[in-house]
Amino acid sequence: MSLKPDHSDILIHWTGRDIDEEYGDFSGQVDPRVIPAYLQRLKFMLKYGLWMTQGRENFEVAGTVIKRPPYWRTCFTELKLSEAAIHAEKFGRLGIGVKRFFLFNRLGSPMCYYQPYRHTWFTLPYAAKESPAPAIDEYWSCFLKSMDEKQLGKWVEYKQFEESEWRIIYSDKICERLNEYNKPQYNEYFKKLEAVQDVGFQDYVRTQCEKNKCPPPQFLIPLQEAGSGSGARAQWFAVIIYPHIGVKVAAEADPEIRKAIRALKPDCSQRHSSSAGYEEYCKPIEIDLGACKNF
Repeated sequence: MSLKPDHSDILIHWTGRDIDEEYGDFSGQVDPRVIPAYLQRLKFMLKYGLWMTQGRENFEVAGTVIKRPPYWRTCFTELKLSEAAIHAEKFGRLGIGVKRFFLFNRLGSPMCYYQPYRHTWFTLPYAAKESPAPAIDEYWSCFLKSMDEKQLGKWVEYKQFEESEWRIIYSDKICERLNEYNKPQYNEYFKKLEAVQDVGFQDYVRTQCEKNKCPPPQFLIPLQEAGSGSGARAQWFAVIIYPHIGVKVAAEADPEIRKAIRALKPDCSQRHSSSAGYEEYCKPIEIDLGACKNF
């Protein structure tokens, strides 16, 4: 009996597409400016967390309107490292990998994929035979995603299904709902952008959002687990995938990045009875994108 899992236990959040577009990819000669650009982004993610981007509200499936509530999201791909380069080309070449419990603790979930031109049990209320189907307005709809992707007016089958996406969502309304349901502990996993008292970081966010013509994130997801105050550890933070070996070497020599990693994953000073006890001390695997094809 094989114990090899069908899916990876590590989910990757990708970023940096804007950096690649500005300075070029790594198929040829690397623009030296790309290294400090990626290091700066990594430092801020280690210190303050992953950005949450604004979700799309309305879409249509085979004539049925799906109206999503306003929400913010952070996306991850569930894949083996050997497949990382394919996804990095689309989303950016810097990957932050976490174990599944990171998402479970934040009410994250895998996406439910559908075919956009066919009805499903999610989108077709069969009782409505003559009148138009009513709009759906609930947070579960934030986890629906088309299997196919439209390119040049044509559907490319299973293009998005290959991403195996997971998602964490949040908003002020979700915060209120969690408090109403007596689940305020989940709100501790999220931080408002305005709560970060770092002028350099706030300037960076403003500059990047102006450059990319996108709204600034209202929320961040710190890598640390909640409930431990200033001593919180990033128990489920597991991997850093660097876009290029040059960026990896520079990160290994950067004292600020080393300090940030050690703050998230301190040295272990005691023995534990199981591997789970060591998770908060286990330093993240650090690998460059070119080496991922070997795993």
